[in-house]
Amino acid sequence: MMRRIFVALVALAFSASAVGAKPLVHAIPADIASLDPADIRGQQDQEIGVNVYERLVRMKFNPKPDGTLMADPVEVVPELAESWTVDGPVITFKLRSGVKFYPTGNPMTAEDVRYSFERLTRIVGNGRNQAGIAGLFKAEQIEVVDPMTVKITFTDGNGVPTAIPVALTSMKFQQFAVIDSVEVKKHVTAEDPWANEWLKKNLATTGPYYIANRQLGQQLELKAVPNHWSGKQPPFEDVVLRITGNADLVSLIKGGVVDYAAEGLTGRQYDALAAAGFPVLHGETPSIMRLHMAMDKEPFTDERVRQAMLYAIPHDRIIKTALAGRGKRQVCMFNAEDWTCINNYERYKLDLAKAKELLKQAGKEKFSFDFWYSTALPYNSDIAIIIADSLKSIGVTANLKPTPALQLLDAVRARINGVDQNMSGMYLNEFVIWLNDPSTLANLGLVTKTPTAGFTNWARFSDPEADALHLKFRNSSDREGRKAAYAKIQEKAVESASTLNPIILVGRTIVVSPKITGVTFSQDPYARYVYLHPK
Repeated sequence: MMRRIFVALVALAFSASAVGAKPLVHAIPADIASLDPADIRGQQDQEIGVNVYERLVRMKFNPKPDGTLMADPVEVVPELAESWTVDGPVITFKLRSGVKFYPTGNPMTAEDVRYSFERLTRIVGNGRNQAGIAGLFKAEQIEVVDPMTVKITFTDGNGVPTAIPVALTSMKFQQFAVIDSVEVKKHVTAEDPWANEWLKKNLATTGPYYIANRQLGQQLELKAVPNHWSGKQPPFEDVVLRITGNADLVSLIKGGVVDYAAEGLTGRQYDALAAAGFPVLHGETPSIMRLHMAMDKEPFTDERVRQAMLYAIPHDRIIKTALAGRGKRQVCMFNAEDWTCINNYERYKLDLAKAKELLKQAGKEKFSFDFWYSTALPYNSDIAIIIADSLKSIGVTANLKPTPALQLLDAVRARINGVDQNMSGMYLNEFVIWLNDPSTLANLGLVTKTPTAGFTNWARFSDPEADALHLKFRNSSDREGRKAAYAKIQEKAVESASTLNPIILVGRTIVVSPKITGVTFSQDPYARYVYLHPK
């Protein structure tokens, strides 16, 4: 079976490169669920989003001695906006002239920006969450001054105009993509007033690439937009996102079928590829492996049981065995460089005696539970097996539940949204918070689920004081007040030991063809194809 997969992928690569130069082939572990910038569903959606859409500003990348590029965590440079002015809570953007959407040819105007950002406030999902972090909650905050000028007044959660510290830098993230409002409005229906269903499968973009072909479950082919407004063509005019699934990715890389891979490999496989002469590059981007426990269902209704699980996590063994030394223990709920960190997860060092004592106090010395994780990343299985083995030492059996990524995502969302009442146990996942600021993660998983918050609160953590503190200080300019508030929330989270428990800072490890340079690392840890080029 593995050989048939390999041969099929080689055939796909040949067909994609039969005309013209060989395309850049990027291996991804799973298919894309949504192309809509306001409704991205998972990592693959985000990976393609940063490459096919553009925003008012973009990240500033700085070269490193090894030839890679590292994004500044805060500073931005112009993209679709040629300039901007900041006046307290108000940022006014002057747009570039001559920018056109592809393939419609419609000119980009301030109305496109206004409409794009209004959609973020109207559609429940990741886009609305990111907009709220920036201080954008209502369409009325966005004003078209003239066809090439847009003014945004940022506010706190109560609608008070506020100079949000992360407002401008948030504009670089993919949710703030500018879409072709004229085209999108053609696909609006009474049931779908924001054309969400159409945009999940189609593009309305000014970006450097368009989707030339898509074979569901196999690959997605990008081609450079002809006559792009920038006057530049990307070094790789053809890019193929190849869904490799359970294929032998090491053989595909060694055979020259895959040029770029950042998921789908274990630590041991990265070591083998490095030994074979392939550049293996690692950056400490804020990709954190986390554990969640369903605190509303047995066996995790007792916080002592949840705490016992964290005392049984063998961090060093995970880093050494599953990640081949690439990664380190994460002791802060938020990003390691977040200015509000109190590093209180340091308390959960491996201590099996402590774990057993807590279980004894709770009267649950032997039990079993379902342990959920995605099969998209091979090291997930290694990590889950290592954790399960450690738990055996304290009399606990973890029933491993490896699940395809999209299937697991549907199940997780169903539990979060209260649709599925059956999923329980423990959930292992890895994701990235793009800002070194506590508001994003807190709004995602440290507050009670509402239409505007708690989008990743799988554990169903709920604390009225934490909710109130986050609501008051989420967008506050009171720096000391914010620091104290989020310190209190971290204390509550570490005591609860239920939601978003950080265990390992995984970072991002990338292997590329020796013939490619220009690899980027950023807070949203996704490939930027326009920077990659052949040596």
